[in-house]
Order: sequence, then C-alpha cells, then structure tokens
Amino acid sequence: MKTKLLLFALILCSSFVFGQNKDFESPAKTSKQSIILFKSLVYDFGKIKHESEAKAVFVFKKVSKKPVKITNVQTSCGCAAADWSREEITNKKKQKISIVYDSRIIGKFTKYAYVYVEGQDEPIQLQIKGEVLPSDTQEQAIDNKTNVSKKENKTKSMNQKKKKINNN
Repeated sequence: MKTKLLLFALILCSSFVFGQNKDFESPAKTSKQSIILFKSLVYDFGKIKHESEAKAVFVFKKVSKKPVKITNVQTSCGCAAADWSREEITNKKKQKISIVYDSRIIGKFTKYAYVYVEGQDEPIQLQIKGEVLPSDTQEQAIDNKTNVSKKENKTKSMNQKKKKINNN
C-alpha cells in the first residue's frame, strides 16, 4: 500500500514539473530577442502633481539588418496615449516612443503599452507607473469635507446626549 501511495505521489509531482509552460517570456527577454532593443522597459514617474505633464519617452534602436516597422502601440487604458513614428526604420539611429498619462486621475497607477513590430509574433510590453498627488485646492476641499463631517458627527452626538438627558 505504501509503495502504491509513493508511486502515485511521484507521478503527481512529475506531472507538475513537466506540465509547466515554457513558452512564457518576460518582457525584458522578449525585448532582447526582438529586432528592436529598448534602453528601458519601465518608466517610473515617481510622485507627480495633479494635471502636470506626464510624458514617458522610451528610447530604442533597431538591431536587425532589415528595415523595421512598428505597426501599432496599444495602451492598456484610455488614460494613456502613445505616439511613435509610423515610418519604416531603416537606420540604426535611436528612435523613441512617447506615452502620455492623463494626470487628472489622482492616485497610484501602473499602465502598460504594447509595441507591435512587423514580423514579430509577440508585442513588447512597456510599463509606466507613478502616483498623481492632489493639488492644494483639492487637499483643502478634502480637509474641509472631513472637518464638516467631524463637526456634523459632534453635533449629532451632542444632540443624542441631550435627548438621553431629557428622556431621563
């Protein structure tokens, strides 16, 4: 019985090992095997002000001997827009892809852009991230709203105490 249980466990473990998907490649590895090579795949804005310019520039160069064309750059949401040259890249000079994030949206963000290159099956994934801080007027509005809520709560609790006193 013990040998059957041991054999079953061995078969089960081996199915997990051999069942792993080896086709997955990280974005960095995909970029290195690509016909274009990015200087960096991640752009961190850090903390930026509300409604300030949030533009990330990704620099790349062609490493192929053949001309290359970027067919599309698709962002993961409507809060980011991409700009790139639609022309065929024939020289090995540095090129760029710009991604602009809508900094009217307050809070932390992580967004992606997928670069589709002619003749390459998988897109190259670029990432932008950061945090948009509220402007001074918005912080004051939030503070005022919080203070009003605190005052309302104090008034309610005082009224409840008065009712209890009057009822006794």
